[in-house]
Amino acid sequence: MEQSLRYCAADEQIITDPGVYSDIAQAFTRMGSLALGGQAAISATHLRRLGYTQVNCVAPGAGPWIRAMLLDSGVTPITFPETGDRPDKVHIIFEHNPGLVPLAQGVVPRGNRFIVSPAHPPSSILIPGKMTASFYHQIRQCKRAFLSGYQYLRSEEVILAAASQLKEIRNVNPQMRTHIECVSSMGEKCATHVLEHVFPVADSIGMNEQELGLFIHAMDSAIPREPSSSPLTLVRDALFLSRALRVPRVHVHTFGYYVLVIKPGPNTNPGSSRDALLYASQQVALAAGGTDKGLSREGRKAYAEILSKYGPEDTTGIFNAGDRIVVVVPTIIAQNVKKTTGLGDIISSTAFVADPF
Repeated sequence: MEQSLRYCAADEQIITDPGVYSDIAQAFTRMGSLALGGQAAISATHLRRLGYTQVNCVAPGAGPWIRAMLLDSGVTPITFPETGDRPDKVHIIFEHNPGLVPLAQGVVPRGNRFIVSPAHPPSSILIPGKMTASFYHQIRQCKRAFLSGYQYLRSEEVILAAASQLKEIRNVNPQMRTHIECVSSMGEKCATHVLEHVFPVADSIGMNEQELGLFIHAMDSAIPREPSSSPLTLVRDALFLSRALRVPRVHVHTFGYYVLVIKPGPNTNPGSSRDALLYASQQVALAAGGTDKGLSREGRKAYAEILSKYGPEDTTGIFNAGDRIVVVVPTIIAQNVKKTTGLGDIISSTAFVADPF
């Protein structure tokens, strides 16, 4: 939790002992409020609110509450009753304001959250083997797949299975594009296996500056595991990740601005990709609530710093980096926000679905 407080960043602690997690959960069950969680579910319900008429949420581990909440939001849950009824799992989220502990040098003060989660078995993430054919048939009309939960896959064998399913998801529809959303709680071994097996078969990956630092460290352990905090470091690391993994689209969202690295192709439209980022910025500011929404001062400063290194622009916000295109936008920031939970998922899913790449 100290990392989350010092860096004003989201973080997660996964508790592998069910008894310990039960004790922690019981201590906080009389506080706060219950809401639909999980990166996929948050993204699905948000996209449905945006007006997308057919949104499916694949939830192998969903219990009755989650299924009911998805249906109430207009999302179609894809579950697998053949695997038996599962109880709903409740995660505990502590939202905090800056100032509770001294901040790390250079950190911009902002509200954020720390999550305490129970461990999930791989069967709550992977599609059951005997149900894969039926599942691929159900999603054959889908054009976008937003995937998460890889932090719960601990062994290389299971991550290889996840990568194999990802390949099949991409193949069900020629227009299908897949996106992997990352989290800071992924252990180093898990991060290494995901880098090696999952990212190279995805069309898009999304992360914040903490997660970018985690993956850069996993690729080169000599580099400290620290946030890619300065604008130029963040762009450099995002370019390195894109080139090393040959991922067509890498989206990094941080406080005040977004960076998108695109591998050019015959149908690349950087202007539309930039507009998708701006749309995501608008939507997440609305979702956060709060007051005094305006263009981020930190984002404008970051933009100017990136412009000094990578300019001149091809057009506003779009930079040529040789074999890659870099798109940078300052974002809308709200003051006195009412929530921070799920905002990264809203950013990434909105920009991914709205981007015609």
